[in-house]
Amino acid sequence: MSAERMFQSVPSDPDPWMADDTPSEIRQFAIESLRWQAQEIIDEVLCSREPGEELARARLRRCVAGHPGRPERALLEQLMTNREEPCM
Repeated sequence: MSAERMFQSVPSDPDPWMADDTPSEIRQFAIESLRWQAQEIIDEVLCSREPGEELARARLRRCVAGHPGRPERALLEQLMTNREEPCM
């Protein structure tokens, strides 16, 4: 299954897990927290120097470039793409 096909099922709402009546301050905090955590994970992966992980780092860089300011989307795309590959 392609990443594009998998993304069709991802809701366009950036925070679909929260109820519509959640206060905006809480929604904003949750989104910022998620983005911060995703960025931390991305930074850790990109700082790695393991030669066997270069392909994954290159893919992650493309995902980040494709989702500027949205590290949570970039990380989701990377994880969904990696899920399609067989484990070594």
